[in-house]
Amino acid sequence: MERLRDQLDEIEARRKILEVHTGRDRVAAEFERQFSTRNVRVVRESSPLSGGRGFVIVRDADREFRGALDIDHFRAVLSPEIHPPWALEDAGVDYSDLFEFLENTLFASYDRRQMLAASREIEERAWRTDAGTLFVGFQSSTAFDSQVSVYERLVRDRTLTITIFVEDEYDERIADRIDVVSDAGGEIGAFWFVVFDGGGSDMNKCGLLAEEREPDRYHGFWTYDPERIDELVTYLRSLGGA
Repeated sequence: MERLRDQLDEIEARRKILEVHTGRDRVAAEFERQFSTRNVRVVRESSPLSGGRGFVIVRDADREFRGALDIDHFRAVLSPEIHPPWALEDAGVDYSDLFEFLENTLFASYDRRQMLAASREIEERAWRTDAGTLFVGFQSSTAFDSQVSVYERLVRDRTLTITIFVEDEYDERIADRIDVVSDAGGEIGAFWFVVFDGGGSDMNKCGLLAEEREPDRYHGFWTYDPERIDELVTYLRSLGGA
């Protein structure tokens, strides 16, 4: 059974190539700052473009093509708008497609705002599925308190169950179908995670895992890989999750 640390280390060891096709120096530098980590190599391709801002291509270590996206949509991943889960379907941007484009690719230096927006996309999939269990980790009960209303609405308006992990004690009253594993200790305090078990469907399984390596700076990945989600769910349940 792999721990959270093992999952992050495995993704971090996979090097990918991000080709940035643009004639604009500022745009290329923006992506270099965001993705110049030890497992993502940013390559600028400055071939002339007929119009537009350009596009990006993701390739694996063997240079196999994994996807392409125009730069304006790619920026929506880097600086997504924050919407509650029940409003994302009307947000005007298909965040699911954008996040799937970069699944299992390490991101670097995300701040709290970016992390919250990525978390909302996973919660929105749980909202649409209307079944299953959502597992969410908080580094403190104070952090959880700021989001309680979101999770109480999820269980009030849907048939979901939610398991919350907090590193310290939590003894406040909480809505039915929300279980709180308090004083979880171990790895919980070092990671931000949101994992959805899919509600019985492999197609709906998704998750986000990130480590805070410096104040308000997170390194991690999101995934739609059913096997990886199953591993995460198994581990979280071993810590006391329902």
